[in-house]
This record gives sequence, C-alpha cells and structure tokens, in this order.
Amino acid sequence: MSERTTFVRAMGRWDATMLVVGCVVGVGIFRTASAIAAHLPSPSLILLVWIVGGIVSLCGALCYAELAAMFPATGGDYVYIERIYGRLWAFLFGWTKLFIERTGTIAILGFVFAEYLRRVVPYDEATLRWTSAAVIVTLTAVNVFGVRWGTLVQNVFTVIKIAALASLILAGVMISASGQSVSPVWTMPPFTGSTLQALGVAFVFVLWTFGGWTEAAYVAEEVREPTRNLPRAIIGGLLLTTCLYVLVNWSYLVCVPIEQLPQTPLVASEVMQRLLGAQGAMWIAVMVACSAFGALNGYILTGARILYAVGRDFPLFRKLAAVHPTHRTPSRALWTNAAIAVLLVLTKTLDQIMTYSTVVISIFFIMTVIGVMVLRRRAPRQSRPYRAWGYPLTPLLFSLVMCGFIIDVCIKQPTEALFGFGLLALGLPLYALSLRQRSENTA
Repeated sequence: MSERTTFVRAMGRWDATMLVVGCVVGVGIFRTASAIAAHLPSPSLILLVWIVGGIVSLCGALCYAELAAMFPATGGDYVYIERIYGRLWAFLFGWTKLFIERTGTIAILGFVFAEYLRRVVPYDEATLRWTSAAVIVTLTAVNVFGVRWGTLVQNVFTVIKIAALASLILAGVMISASGQSVSPVWTMPPFTGSTLQALGVAFVFVLWTFGGWTEAAYVAEEVREPTRNLPRAIIGGLLLTTCLYVLVNWSYLVCVPIEQLPQTPLVASEVMQRLLGAQGAMWIAVMVACSAFGALNGYILTGARILYAVGRDFPLFRKLAAVHPTHRTPSRALWTNAAIAVLLVLTKTLDQIMTYSTVVISIFFIMTVIGVMVLRRRAPRQSRPYRAWGYPLTPLLFSLVMCGFIIDVCIKQPTEALFGFGLLALGLPLYALSLRQRSENTA
C-alpha cells in the first residue's frame, strides 16, 4: 500500500455516463408507482411529478457539472464543500455520507438483490442475509482488483437494466397497439390545496428514485479528460434516465387501472405478466435483481473514493487514503465500506440509518449547489470549462425545492430528523480529534 500511488484514468465518457445511469436506476422505478398513485389518483399528475422530478434533478446536475469541471478531483462534493466552506463542513459531509448514508445504501441494495434473487432461486431468511453480505463482499473484491473490472461490471449491468426498462416501455406500446390498454384519462385536474399537498408527498418518492446522479464526480481522477467528460456524463446520464422514467410510468398507466395501481406494489411484474404471463413476471424479477446488482456495484465503486478523499485530508483516517500499488484502487477504503455495510445487513439496522441520514445529506446537496453561486461571486475569473445553464435560476430552483423537502420531513418525522442531526453532531469530536493529531504530527 502507498499513499503516493496514483489512480489510473481508465474511464471514458461512456463509462462515466453508464455509472450515472446505473446508480440512478436502482429498484425505485420498479416499485414506487403504487406509492405515488396512492397520493395522486390522476395519470396526468403522475407523469407531471416525474417530469418535474427530472427537471429539478437536472438543475442540481447542471451545478454539479460546473463544479466537477472546475475541481476534477476524487471525492466529488466532498472536494467542492471543502473548497467552498472549509475543512469542518467537508469532514462532516464525509462522516455523514460514508459512515451513515452510503454504507446504508450499499446494505439496502445488497438486501434487495438477495430478495429478488430468492424469487428465482428460493431460500430461507437466514440465507437471504448471508447472500446480501456475500454479494457486497464479491463486488468489493471485483473493484479492488481494478477500476477497469468495476467499470466492466457497471457497463454490463447498466445495459441490462436499460433493456429491462425498455421491455416495460415496449410492453405498454404492444398492449396499447392491441387495444387492450386501460384507456387512462389524461385530463389535468384542478390544482387545489390538497392537490398541491399530495404532489409534495409524491415528490418525495420521485426524488428518492432520481438519487445517484452525483456519482460520476467521485471518480474524477479516473476519468479521461474529466473537465470535458464529467459534465457530459452527469447531464447526459440524467437526461437519459428521465426519459426512461417518464416512458416507463406511461406504460404502467396504460397497463394497470389507476384505481388498482395503489394496491399493486409490484407493478412492473404486473405489466410483464399481462403481456407474457408467468414468464413475464419471472423475467422482471431477474431484471430487478440485475438492476440492484448494477447499482450496488456503482455505489461500492464511488463510495470508496469519498472515504479515500477524507483519509487524504485528515490524519484520523489517513490509512484509508492508501492506493494499492498494483491494482491502483483505494482497497482499504473499499474493504472498510464493505465491512460496515455487511454489519448493517447482519444487524438489521439499515432502514433506520437511511431514514435518519436523508434529511442531513439533503442539506449538503443544497450547500454544494449554492456553492456555485458563492464561487461565481468570490472567484469570477476562475477557469470554468463548463458553466451551468440557466444560472442563477437552476441553483435557486433546486435549493428551494430541496429546502421544502427538508422542512416537510422535519414536520412529519421530527424524531427521525432530530436523530439525523444528532448523528451529524457526532462528527464534531472526531473532527477535533483529527485536528489534534494533525497538530501533533506537525509539532
């Protein structure tokens, strides 16, 4: 192990774009339709909320693209927050992202993969948890052996999940063409206070399903021509995903009556079963397992790069900044993430941690996007290979929507929000300890 060993630039624009798509498209698009329909019994409003979700996410992505081109360093928004707000806020972001939110995401995706695999190859509950742990360890080992291997897995499984979404869209087209669609009513209902409130609740599910478009920024030092390729990958990947999401939801709406949709949690299976029978349901179960597998690989690949960046800056985690001299990967950071995620899987605490950390991570997203405006004022002459389109409306719109999301969570789930801020505060003594170690090392 060596802290002087550098990464290898093995990823091109296609690889970075597939990483974005692969991390955004997890399992949410296959399951959230019923939850959204429970709040929005209108096909037109359902499509509207998905379009708005894509637009809001794009506003954030445009800002991240500008920062990624300005600071093409491993660590993504950790690096941006450090440059804009200082080391304390960067440390708190790294603490929350890695040891609370990111490892929880890895654990959940491993668990979902094992759940859907069980529909193809039945096994008991105990085996399910060990299968979750095994897939996390296996993909971590693949990524330790080199970014090319991790990228290969990512590309293959992202193509598979795009094929899965395309098959759902095709199913809607074929059912409509055969005259067997449910003929949804596309008339837009009046916008009342209750309608706007329902839109806000549904929007939470949409934002969660769109999460992951920041991931390419974390591997900036392993992307060729990052100032050019990263912005295109972030924006292009999100645009492709938005189009797929809207079309898939159109397919759901033409295949399943809006009245039945809230009682159909496995809507993707329902659509394919209507087209192909039992074989269709089995097909989509395999595709969801593959989608979870690909997203899991992407989050493992990128999560270790954040931990590497934290270790590079803070003595407390310095050993985690080592890069393997042969494989040129942050192997210690990869195995650390895997160990925490496996612990969450085996102790059944992953759902709680994800709930507590969501509101805190959203605050850091706002800080990063607002940072574009801060840097435009503080350093107007600094080189910007890419400038966010629609500035300043794009960062303002994204920040306003996310602020509304945070306030909504704090009102409806005050205990969870308070606990999340408590977990954030636990990073303060660790930061102080790291500063003390730095002072002792330089004394």
